[in-house]
Amino acid sequence: MGDVFAASPGDIQRAARIQAEILDIVNNSVREFHDDAARSAGWVGRDDSMARELGPRDAKEREGSEETGTALMEAIAGMARVLSVNGHVIQGAQNAAFEAIGEQTSKSGRH
Repeated sequence: MGDVFAASPGDIQRAARIQAEILDIVNNSVREFHDDAARSAGWVGRDDSMARELGPRDAKEREGSEETGTALMEAIAGMARVLSVNGHVIQGAQNAAFEAIGEQTSKSGRH
């Protein structure tokens, strides 16, 4: 006997919802980081040697952190979308199969 394919659209949709919840958490974290970083942007000073030395590096690190957080949000959002679409496709295939079985059963009286 061959391999059996089984899928649970409900479980897939639950996983998609969990991913969406994780996305909200990451999104809020990235926004909070941006806001907190903006409030402390001048910590290195403005016109002294420390500001000239550390300012560009600080700005680059902040920008890199925000880009990483944004990339993470986009990846999680993509996973949530893929899971959701996949769940709908599998559910549609299962529904079509059940309908076809029902039609054949009603024609032949057997199943």
